[in-house]
Amino acid sequence: MIPLFVIFISSLFLYISTLSNTVYGGDAGDLVSAVLTKGFAHPPGYPLYTLIGRLFINLPVNSLTAAGKITLISSISTVFSLILVYLILNTLIGKKLSKPIAVVTVLTLSANYLIWLYAIVPEVFPLNVLITLGILLAGLRFKNTGKLKWLALSLFLTGLGISHHHTFVLILPSLFILTYSQIKKKFITSKNIFFLILSLGLGLLPLVYLPVVAQNSPEIIWGEPNTLSGFITIFTRQVYGTFVPGPFISNSPVHRFIQLINLNYFVFADFTLVGYGAIIIGLIALTRSKIIEKKEKISIFLALILFGPFFVFYANFPLSGKFELATVERFMIMFYFLLSVPLYLGLNWFFIKIVSLFKRIFGKRHELFIPIIIVIFFLFPAGLGIKNYRRLINLKNYPVAEKLGRDILNNADKNSIILLYTDTPLFNTQYVYYSSKNDYLDKVVLQITKISSEYYQKAIKRHYKKIIFEKKKDYNIGDFIKNNIKNYNIYSTEKYSFPSSFPYKWVVQGLLFKIVPQDYDNAFEAEKTIETFWNTAENKDLANHYLTNRNYWFNYFPNDILRIYATAHQNTAYYYLSTDQPKLAFPHIKQAIILNPEDLDSFFLQSVFYVKINNCHEAEKSITKALSSSQFKDKFYLDQLEKVANCYQDQKNAYRIKNMIKNIKKSNSTPLEKI
Repeated sequence: MIPLFVIFISSLFLYISTLSNTVYGGDAGDLVSAVLTKGFAHPPGYPLYTLIGRLFINLPVNSLTAAGKITLISSISTVFSLILVYLILNTLIGKKLSKPIAVVTVLTLSANYLIWLYAIVPEVFPLNVLITLGILLAGLRFKNTGKLKWLALSLFLTGLGISHHHTFVLILPSLFILTYSQIKKKFITSKNIFFLILSLGLGLLPLVYLPVVAQNSPEIIWGEPNTLSGFITIFTRQVYGTFVPGPFISNSPVHRFIQLINLNYFVFADFTLVGYGAIIIGLIALTRSKIIEKKEKISIFLALILFGPFFVFYANFPLSGKFELATVERFMIMFYFLLSVPLYLGLNWFFIKIVSLFKRIFGKRHELFIPIIIVIFFLFPAGLGIKNYRRLINLKNYPVAEKLGRDILNNADKNSIILLYTDTPLFNTQYVYYSSKNDYLDKVVLQITKISSEYYQKAIKRHYKKIIFEKKKDYNIGDFIKNNIKNYNIYSTEKYSFPSSFPYKWVVQGLLFKIVPQDYDNAFEAEKTIETFWNTAENKDLANHYLTNRNYWFNYFPNDILRIYATAHQNTAYYYLSTDQPKLAFPHIKQAIILNPEDLDSFFLQSVFYVKINNCHEAEKSITKALSSSQFKDKFYLDQLEKVANCYQDQKNAYRIKNMIKNIKKSNSTPLEKI
C-alpha cells in the first residue's frame, strides 16, 4: 500500500500544481466546447469523455475555469494509470518485484515530459490510456486466477474503449493471448456468455449519447449520429481515415520507415539517455526473463510493437512542422506507459549490478549502502521532474490560446458572423465564445467547412433565428454571404475567392478579413481599424513573449498560434504595401519574421518594402534569402527578384540579378527524376 500511496500523492501533487486552467491548443477547445454546449466533438465524437466532462464541468471549484475542470479528467486519469502500471509490474513479477525500483519506474513515467504535458491539459488520450491499461491488467489477472470477474471487467473496459477512442483496440490481441486458453477450458457456458455480453454492453452504453444529443441540434455537432449511416461515419472517422490523422498522409514506403527512426528519437528525447539505456537493456532482459511467463512476455511485446512501431508505420503522420509534431506526440503516450515494463527491468538490472559490486567490495556491510543506492535511483525521476517543470509550469500562467480566441472575437464589430477555418483559430475561439457567451451575445461563431451541411444548418437556425440558409444544392460560402450580408457584418479568418460578378470583396482588419461592397474605398477607416486592433490585442506582446520565454514555446501546439499571428501581420503588411504606405508595413513584417521565421513570404514582403524605399541591396538580401531557403522557386519570388534588378540604377548589378534569375529558371526546369 505504501508504494501506491507514494505514487498517488506525488503524481497528483505534480499535476494539480501545474494544471493548465485554460485551453492549450490542438483539440482542447473543441472538446471543452462540446461539453459546454452539450454536443459532441470531432469524430469519433468521444461520448464517454463528454459525459464525464458534463459531471466535471459542474464541480463547485470556483478557482477553476471550464477548461480547468475538464483538465481534471486528464490529471486523474493519468494518476490512476500510474497506479495501474505499478499493479501490472506487480502482477508480472510477483514476489520478486523490487518495490523501490518499481516506484522509481512509475515516478519516471509521471515526470516524463509527454505524459506530464497531457496530464495537465484537456485531452482524450489520458482517459484512453487508463482504459487500455485496465484491459491489460484485467487480462493478466484473469490469466493468473481464472476468475470470471476479471474477464468481465476486461470486456466492460473494452466497451468503454469503443465508446471513447479507437486506438485502444491495439491492446486486444494481447488480451486474446492472455485469456484464450482459460476461456477455452471452462467459460463457454450460456450463463457465462450472457454475463460477458452484458459486461460489454454496459461499456458500450455511452455510445447512446451521440444519437440522443443529435436530436437537440447542439451548436458543436460533427455529423448525424441519429441516422445509421451518420453514426457509422462518425464512429469510424471516415472523414479523417481510421487510425490516421487525415487523408493527407504520405503513402511513400520510405517515409513510413523514417517514422520508425522518429519514434526512436521521441523515446530518447523524453526518457533521456539514462532512461533510453535502461529501456534497451530491459527489452533484452524481458526476452530472457524466467520470472515472467511466456504468454505474458508475448502479450507485452505485442502491445509494445502495435502501439509503437506498427502504429507509427501505419499511421505515417506527416512531420513537416511543429503542429504536425504536436498531432503525433499524443499518440505516443500509451506506448510510453507500456515501456514501463522494460524500463523497470533495465533499472532493476542496474540496481542489482550496483548492489553486487558493493557486496564484492564491502561484504556483508554492503547492506548499509542499499538505502543510499535507492536514493540515487530516485534522483533520476526527480531530475526529470525539475527539467520538465520549467517547460510546463508556464502553461498554467499564460493563456495564449484563450487570448487568441478573445482577439478574434474582439476583432469583429457588433452584430457579426465570424467564419472560422482550421483547428487553432476555430477551437480556441469556440472555447472563449461558449465559456463566456454573455460577453459575445452580438456575435455568431461558425465553422465554415460545415456551412453546406444540412445537419449544421439545422443546428445553427435553431440557435440563431436571424441567420438564413437557402435550400440549394452545392450551397457555398458565396451563397451564405449573399443570404446574410444585409443582416450581419461578416468576417472570416480566410479570404475566399468569388466570381468577378460578386459585388463584395475582402478587406484586412487584423486577424480577420471583413466582407465589404466592391466600391468600398475608405483608407482612413481601414487603417484606423487595423491599428486599433494591433494596439489593443491581448496578444500584442506575443513576439516579445516568444523571445523571452522560450520554455513556454518548447511545447508544440502553442507554436501554431505564433503562425496565426505571423500570417495576420503579413496580411496587414501586404495591405500597407499595396496602398503605398511602406513605413506602416515594416513593423508588421518584422513581427511576422520573429513569430514565424520559417515562413518565407515575410522575407518576400520585406524585399517589397526595401524596393519601395529604394534600398536595393537590402531588397536583394531579403528575396535571395527566400529563394535560397525554398525548395521550389516561387514565381512571385522570381518576379520580385526582377523588380530588384530594376531597382538597381547601375547596369552591372541589374545584369548580375538577371543572370541569377536565368540560372534559377534553368534549375527549376530540371527533370524531376534528376532531383
